Amino acid sequence: MANNALSGVVRTLTIIVVLVLVAATAGYFLVPPRASRSQTLTIERPAPTVLARLASTPVGTTVTEGVTIAEPATTEGDTITAPVTFADGATGRIVYTVTPAGEGASVQVRLEQDLGPNPLDRVQALTGGEVAPLITAAATSLTEDLNALPSASFVGLAYEVVPIQAQPFFYVENCSASDAESITSIIAQAVEVIPPVMRRNGLQPAGPLMAVEPRVVNGQYCYQVGYPYRGREPRALLIGKVGQTPNGSALRMVYTGTEDAVLNDVYNRMDALLAAAHLDNPATTEDDWTTYEVYNDDATQEGGSRNRDIYYVVQGDIAALTRIAPPTAPAAAPAQATEAPAAATTEAAPAATTEAAPATTTP
Repeated sequence: MANNALSGVVRTLTIIVVLVLVAATAGYFLVPPRASRSQTLTIERPAPTVLARLASTPVGTTVTEGVTIAEPATTEGDTITAPVTFADGATGRIVYTVTPAGEGASVQVRLEQDLGPNPLDRVQALTGGEVAPLITAAATSLTEDLNALPSASFVGLAYEVVPIQAQPFFYVENCSASDAESITSIIAQAVEVIPPVMRRNGLQPAGPLMAVEPRVVNGQYCYQVGYPYRGREPRALLIGKVGQTPNGSALRMVYTGTEDAVLNDVYNRMDALLAAAHLDNPATTEDDWTTYEVYNDDATQEGGSRNRDIYYVVQGDIAALTRIAPPTAPAAAPAQATEAPAAATTEAAPAATTEAAPATTTP
């Protein structure tokens, strides 16, 4: 009897051990071979801009301390997946899912880390493993980055990429506030002042009036307003300066509205596209973007020019930008594309009969 009882106990213990081993083995294979955690953010920026910026994140970008983008992201619908590496050499992914939320976007960010064969790692995956403390920092960093985007949308912005060539440029310099009245005042004064000075120095306009806007100083827009020209470069000038028009490749847009709407209709939208392509980051571009406008009609009319070309001179690799928003088919080749930024006519500089002193311009 005692032997039978002992044999029963042994059989029971053996069954229990076998069941435990089977359960452990099954659990090992049933637990996902990765640890992951996610958070959802609300971003007050247009969903297309958010989606495009996340999809174009450069390789080498730090997601959060100890997590780095290792390969280019792939996009499928509203989901972006980018391989990452961890500080300890482990691999994984960061996955973004972007959906519209009113005028903004909802972003679910999920951080995943691949797990090895160690059973303890697999068990830790149930509680998020090492990614659990990283997801909050990653979400905070992402929120700061996305909230810095322009609030405008680039959707529907039409542009083309054109080559431009430098030309001799006669111009006056000044700064103004950003309101339309100040800008049109500066342009009107330049139109009055420049032609007689050019004539006295034997210079002929080689294209329409243009304004180069290379910098912002103390919150004001600072312009170089003038004409590309033909003729011998003056040796000395009391009024005006000589230089070169921009050179290289440019993003060209055509604008037919008034001065008070150009910021929202063109500049803010292009800035949103540049930011979506990560071309707003000085670390990935050669310099600040040089912009300029060519006025194809009377720039002194009330409300400013109604027919102007706006150019962003290309800085760095714009492949990401053209993938996000492909350029439109080239328009009928403007003269600016081969003689930038001159048009065919040589009568662009209006004739002036009086010598006006440039009261608000500086040499």
